[in-house]
Amino acid sequence: MRPDYSRIAAAVIAVAIIGLLIGLAARHGAPPPGGTLATAEISPPPPADPISSPPPEPTPDVIGAVRKNESFYDIMIAAGATPLQVAEIARAVKPAYDFRRIRPGQQYEIYRARDGAIERIRFSIDQSRYVEVAVADSAIAAERREYPSRTELREASGIIASSLYASISSQGIAEELGNRLVDIFAWDIDFFTEIRKGDFWRVIYEERTVLDGPARDRGPQVGAIVAAEFNTSGRSRLAFRFENEQGIPDYFDESGKSLRKQLLRAPLEYARISSSYSRKRYHPILHKYAPHLGIDYAAPTGTPVMSTGDGTVIAASRTAANGNYVKIRHANDYISYYLHLSRFGAGIRAGTKVRQGQTIGYVGATGYATGPHLDYRVKKGGRFVNPRSLELPPAKPVSPERMADFMAVCETMQLAMQRIPVRDPHGEYYAGAGTGPAGIPSEPGRAEPPMLR
Repeated sequence: MRPDYSRIAAAVIAVAIIGLLIGLAARHGAPPPGGTLATAEISPPPPADPISSPPPEPTPDVIGAVRKNESFYDIMIAAGATPLQVAEIARAVKPAYDFRRIRPGQQYEIYRARDGAIERIRFSIDQSRYVEVAVADSAIAAERREYPSRTELREASGIIASSLYASISSQGIAEELGNRLVDIFAWDIDFFTEIRKGDFWRVIYEERTVLDGPARDRGPQVGAIVAAEFNTSGRSRLAFRFENEQGIPDYFDESGKSLRKQLLRAPLEYARISSSYSRKRYHPILHKYAPHLGIDYAAPTGTPVMSTGDGTVIAASRTAANGNYVKIRHANDYISYYLHLSRFGAGIRAGTKVRQGQTIGYVGATGYATGPHLDYRVKKGGRFVNPRSLELPPAKPVSPERMADFMAVCETMQLAMQRIPVRDPHGEYYAGAGTGPAGIPSEPGRAEPPMLR
């Protein structure tokens, strides 16, 4: 009988959070903004055993970063490899990483054997990953790996005085936390029109510090939000991170309903609508009135375009009018179209499975286009519909089989959040520890905090 890993994971999380709650309860006064949620006492390690201790990591013979217009071939030849060796390494490593795609700034380390032959290569892919290549006489092996890192749970809270981002940056926290909050609540809160002075938020999030690689000097970085509350106009919305049926982390409210709709509001960020959905629009190239059954988003060439929902690519092709375009089939008989792309995203072709938010192409001006923009269209039941006025169903909720595990995590995290005091920019309490949507009373003896002035 296989163990129920989801229940084991839920139990482990619950135990960890209970420990965090104890740490929070032991505090006196309010925590500093962005403070660590829990601190563990760590005993000093025992003295190293000179016999059993692993040998020190060898020093690389060549260290460098890719320069402008430099190729993998250039780097390896300069390190002493022969053209044949470079070709063999590039061919063997290609399933793990294509060295034709290296770009300036990527870091690399090359190690040689005693006879001077290259025996190991470590090449950064991005800030958190690298490819490790072992070179032997008989074989070349490659593996993608994660740079070692440390992840801690952190807490943060704030009150809106002017904007969400101002309330975050004023505490010295990276604005990425704001981006993540907006992404989570984007379907329930209109952050352009609904945010008011005095609204407040609090979160528990992961803070990740990369200990090696290109990002080792960047310091702690904001990671995934584990739990969040956003209170606007006196109403709190809650979000909890939990794996969905596909085993992918997603966000759900306290009842297990997904906070993610089936389709995103828009397929790209930081763009303006240059032409709306219309049954009769004057076409700037054809010079006649015709239906425009999509939304045009003006954006610079090369702006990433996202799939608005999970689905399967049914076309990634080119026509005279559409230029480069992608067509994706989604659940519930929805089909989305992305026209005039400059190029397709990596691996995007007919039959490819895509996730919501995945880059499927880049803004361009191919086909009938007077300038760089994206023409985004949606079909429902075989008919084009206005993407801006769709009443979309939410993504799948937590399954009945996993609901008990979710509720255990949800209740524990909710209690943890309610113990996070909220500070205004001047350091005054607004929402005291222990208050929250569940109605848990404030701590005994604590006066009700003043409203933001």
